[in-house]
Amino acid sequence: MASELLSDVEVRNAKPAAKPRKLGDGNGLTLLVHPNGSKYFQLRYTLHGKEKTLQLGSYPDMSLSDARVKAAEARKLVSSGTDPVQEKRRVEVERATEAETTFRSVADEWLQLKSSSISISYQDKIVATFTANVYPKIGKQPINTITSPDLLATLRVMEARGSLELMGKCRAWLGQVFDYAKATGKLKGDNPVSCLVGVLKTADREGYPTFANRNDASVFIRRLTDYHGRPETRLAIWLLLLTAKRPSELRAAAWQEFDLDKAEWTIPKERMKTRQPHTVTLSTQAVAALKELQPLTSYTGMLFPGNDPTKPISEMTLTKAFKLLWPEYRIVPHGCRHFFSTMANEHGQFRHDVIEAALAHKDKDAIRATYNRATYIKERRELAQWWADELEAMRDGGKVLKFKKGKV
Repeated sequence: MASELLSDVEVRNAKPAAKPRKLGDGNGLTLLVHPNGSKYFQLRYTLHGKEKTLQLGSYPDMSLSDARVKAAEARKLVSSGTDPVQEKRRVEVERATEAETTFRSVADEWLQLKSSSISISYQDKIVATFTANVYPKIGKQPINTITSPDLLATLRVMEARGSLELMGKCRAWLGQVFDYAKATGKLKGDNPVSCLVGVLKTADREGYPTFANRNDASVFIRRLTDYHGRPETRLAIWLLLLTAKRPSELRAAAWQEFDLDKAEWTIPKERMKTRQPHTVTLSTQAVAALKELQPLTSYTGMLFPGNDPTKPISEMTLTKAFKLLWPEYRIVPHGCRHFFSTMANEHGQFRHDVIEAALAHKDKDAIRATYNRATYIKERRELAQWWADELEAMRDGGKVLKFKKGKV
């Protein structure tokens, strides 16, 4: 190996000339001095019989010792048959791509992938949460540069304001985004969300607040009967009780989805959590409520239009109405669904599969779900009518007649 010819002093004191001049350091490493005084380290090498030049860096940003290290690394590549110039370009492109691969761009890809398996309302919830809490903090940051402390600081803001349940969901969604980034080669290293479990507070797992018993439900339904707000809101809550649907499914319902003669409501797959179309069997009370609602909102095409007639009422509209009906009682719109499930299962006259089909729950047994496509329409009609009669009996405070089980 040739001895090194240059010293730090010589590099520092190298003067420009009328033409570019080169000072050799041995083994192909040179210092190129331009007439304007700028200085660059270069490496000359031969690969596959062709002589090439690799630009290593400018002085004084790159010192002589750093240039020698870079030159040694490049010579190793040459000895293995790799062109250092092409490798440098590849690394530059990779870094540029990484800089453009922001958290938001990866999250958008992940949401697009998820869109085929989750409902539109669930997608909207994820987007709204990220837009309000995540994108302002790390949205523009390259995903490869985001650390666990970055994510912890982002989630701490939600924790501080008491949004523990939403924070927990947000953390899970973040974990899925980074898992997707890892799987698609956009993330190198470990998922930075994985070490955040146990670091943040957790919400009390009490589920959606619902009625504690029949007596409480009776009080609520009687208060609903005397509700002096908008009739559309009263009917929305009554239909929520009667159908036991998710609030998002009812709020966004369109009149074209209903066949009142057949007493059926078909919810398209795009609005279902299971991403499968679902037929709701309607009781006579539900059909009567829809006929009462029809002259009020049918001209818009939507069951429950908001202030903007092209969009449905918000979930907050129903939540506020629930609080107005009984300010001192904890009950939320989704709690109606839980109350139906509890009462129907405790009644004992309906098969569990029928109740689950009415709730449009996805079968946790994937194999069973593939083969069990029964909808139990006849039994679900009986279930829907029994439930509507139960609710009326609660409202009226009368004696509840036991359901006579038919043949199945």
